[in-house]
Amino acid sequence: MSLDIGGAYVSCYVASDNYINAIKLALKKLNSDGLYPEEILQPINEIEVSSWGEYIHTTWPDHLDWFPNCIEFELAMKSSCVLYSPFAYYD
Repeated sequence: MSLDIGGAYVSCYVASDNYINAIKLALKKLNSDGLYPEEILQPINEIEVSSWGEYIHTTWPDHLDWFPNCIEFELAMKSSCVLYSPFAYYD
């Protein structure tokens, strides 16, 4: 089922040794989910796993239930998972 939207914004979270590889991993996951970004917005940030809880409470206070807790986040990053934020759609 496709949505009648103009586009969407989403943040991706992935563990990598550098930002170029992080972008490649995020794009691969997006593409495998049938999503094809038109552009990559700056900045690309580095988040320490130990700062995850503080980060989501500061950045996503209205969506805390969406995200994994600190332990789940650490396990996801160690397992090479790519996690998405909530999608923000626009016309």
